[in-house]
Amino acid sequence: MVKTPIKVIVRTRPTVEFAYKNININENTGHIAINIPKSAEQGFVNHQQEDWGFTFDKVLQNASQEVVFDICGKELIHSALGGYSGTIMAYGQTGAGKTFTMMGSQIDYKYRGMMPRCISLLFQEIEARYEQQITVGVSYLEIYNEMMYDLLAGGDQNTGLAIQEDNNGYVQVKGLTIKKCQTEEDAIAQLFEGETNRTISEHKLNKASSRSHCVFTVHLEIRSRVESAEKVIISKLNLVDLAGSERTKKTGSEGRTLLEAQFINKSLSFLEQVVVALSEKQRDHIPYRQSKLTNLLKDSIGGNSKTVMIANIWPEKNQLEETISTLKFAQRMMKVTNESSIRVNLDPQVLIKKYEKEIKDLRQELAMHDTLANRGRIQYEPYTPEQQYKQQQIAQQFLNGELEDIDIDSLRQVKELFFQFRNLYRNLVKDLENKNYVPRAEKEPDVSKKKSDQVKTVDPVGYEENKNGFGLGKARKDAKPTTNIENLVNIPKDEFKQLDEKTQQEIRKESQITEPNKESTIEKRIVNVDKQQAFTDFKNKEGSSINQQILENINQLKEKKDSIISLSEVSIQLKSKIEKKKGVIEQKQLNKNQEEIAQGIIDEEEYLTLKELKELKKELKQNQENIKNLKSEIILIDQTIIQSKQALVQKFEEHFLKKYGLTLQDINNPLVNQKEEEYSINDPSEQDDVDQDALAYIRAKNKVTQLQKARKQEKMHK
Repeated sequence: MVKTPIKVIVRTRPTVEFAYKNININENTGHIAINIPKSAEQGFVNHQQEDWGFTFDKVLQNASQEVVFDICGKELIHSALGGYSGTIMAYGQTGAGKTFTMMGSQIDYKYRGMMPRCISLLFQEIEARYEQQITVGVSYLEIYNEMMYDLLAGGDQNTGLAIQEDNNGYVQVKGLTIKKCQTEEDAIAQLFEGETNRTISEHKLNKASSRSHCVFTVHLEIRSRVESAEKVIISKLNLVDLAGSERTKKTGSEGRTLLEAQFINKSLSFLEQVVVALSEKQRDHIPYRQSKLTNLLKDSIGGNSKTVMIANIWPEKNQLEETISTLKFAQRMMKVTNESSIRVNLDPQVLIKKYEKEIKDLRQELAMHDTLANRGRIQYEPYTPEQQYKQQQIAQQFLNGELEDIDIDSLRQVKELFFQFRNLYRNLVKDLENKNYVPRAEKEPDVSKKKSDQVKTVDPVGYEENKNGFGLGKARKDAKPTTNIENLVNIPKDEFKQLDEKTQQEIRKESQITEPNKESTIEKRIVNVDKQQAFTDFKNKEGSSINQQILENINQLKEKKDSIISLSEVSIQLKSKIEKKKGVIEQKQLNKNQEEIAQGIIDEEEYLTLKELKELKKELKQNQENIKNLKSEIILIDQTIIQSKQALVQKFEEHFLKKYGLTLQDINNPLVNQKEEEYSINDPSEQDDVDQDALAYIRAKNKVTQLQKARKQEKMHK
């Protein structure tokens, strides 16, 4: 068990109105100093506090998403794969950038947040660990107005969710959906799917304010391919995006938004009470059960987890009070210590197989021991029916006095003999009881009773067999009624048989009735519609502007990739020149004596060579920076092309639906979807230049977007 204090990182929101006169940040020492001058309106006697000082593990000012992830996320990913559960939580006032830190921007891959970056790194590490078998599952939970919602559930989101603790004290949510993910794309798609179901609202400080606390959890089951397979290491990574605390006077919340703010502030107050209680060493009771949020985060705060808290602040003059409140809470959080340990479970199925093998080995060992002890071949398997009958005969002979002694071979035989003695005794008692017993059926019936007085017994439901009446259970194969053609055409059976064979065939052909088939209906409706031509006409007319934009973006994409190829060739040439210059300098060093080397004396030729080498390195660095920028531009252009394609296809779907009156299933026909391939780049070598890490992110986003469009159109048709 490892005791680890909660790590607190402060991240500032970038702003042009930074309060330099009031806030002083030292990133090297992690210290933040805040000064609020006393107000003259308070009078001469004014005890208002002017200065505050806070020190944290790290302060990030104007830091990129990548830097934040490197400091806060990478270590916890490796710990989770090592068996230690982890938590990353974003805390702060509304509008301070918590959701951007955790989720990032879904439009630009460069600005993706902590959640997708953790998923990407996790699957990269899993692929590199060949000696382990790692199963990944994800869940997404929302706490909205003290009600829990499953964001990955397909139907009703608020059914049967309850926070529980298992026998070992670990917190789990009963009824929460856990989706198994085989690839990075699957996990990110589930993240986007849950993100679309979150509750957001608008107020004065934030146009897209999160109105709920959300917890995205990655569940890991780690098995070794080398050591014992029954040992399963269980760990999880909680990525928590807390709703922001807000002052309703500043946000201007009213009605439903005001009610949401009250629930948010109340739950965050309970969270602060838990943190205060944990920071007090003499405190016995920790009020985890005051709210669902604190109960859910019991493992993360003061429990079995390695936790990192990102405190987001808004360093403007108008937000100084909220900034101080956030920093005070963050400083209290640093006093909380977690005791993290590796959670190990045993797989029961693997254990059963292991025990079966051990039993088999032990029986073989016993057999060898019996052979060495001249005890013959003693069986340790259960008795067969023939062997049981033989032991029964021995027991009967012993009771009858025919046998004076019984040869005992094993404990197994002793148990079987006792069992047979008990059976013989029971049979004897039963025979004695039945000697004076007259069965009811053998009694003669009373003929004097009238027929009407006799009670007719009815078999209870479920005892009737081989009857053709009503019953419960699986229907017989012959229970389905046959369909006769004479019934379909309303012709009596006798008259239908009297018709000639040709007339019967014509009636069958005209009266053939089949259940409506959706696919056949679609084929009849689109048989006269050339979708390829319809899509081409649409691109040239209604969709010409979008089509032209796509073609221009593709040309730009090709130009950028050609530029990368030319710059790569220049980089190769520069590297070759650098190596040559290094070789010249090394040769010069070899030709020097010890005195020249000690004094650091260089001649004019060596000086010029070093100067040229420095210029070449500078040029190479600038060239590589240009390549990096071009790749970023390529990703943006590629995303623009994808979005334009989707817009064009969507408009074509609406046009096609309006013109031909086809259903959503008709539009999703592969004949229509194939039109998008006309814009694809045919050269496979060009696709290799795209960042492979971004492909899973982009594909998952497109997959969820298309799914949402399909659901929206289905609702419209209904």
